[in-house]
Amino acid sequence: MKNVNIALHNIFIAVGFGTMVYVPMLLIDKGLNDTMQSVLTWVFASALYGLSFELLKIKSKIKYPLHIAVCFTITIATRLIYSYVENGKINVLKTVAITIPIFVVVYIALFLFMKYIGSVNK
Repeated sequence: MKNVNIALHNIFIAVGFGTMVYVPMLLIDKGLNDTMQSVLTWVFASALYGLSFELLKIKSKIKYPLHIAVCFTITIATRLIYSYVENGKINVLKTVAITIPIFVVVYIALFLFMKYIGSVNK
């Protein structure tokens, strides 16, 4: 099982680094079209998610709820800003209603990944 964990960990690391290679390449090849704007938006949000992991280093009972709240705020803010840039208007209720279930499922999946596979030094 440890070999599978290491392989999955390495795949996720490689995808992350690969993103930093292929995004500039796509920008150079295809320019900043609508798809690339979306990709860049979420790459930036992903960097903010990465910074949010620093919250887990604090010694407090609220570090996990705080981390979830910060990640949710990043997600909602990114979706609202992107919606405004794309459409010139924001439907907050619809955006939040669509985002909440997706956020919950993705957060739980990533939490389980990080808990059981994310660290190869077990």
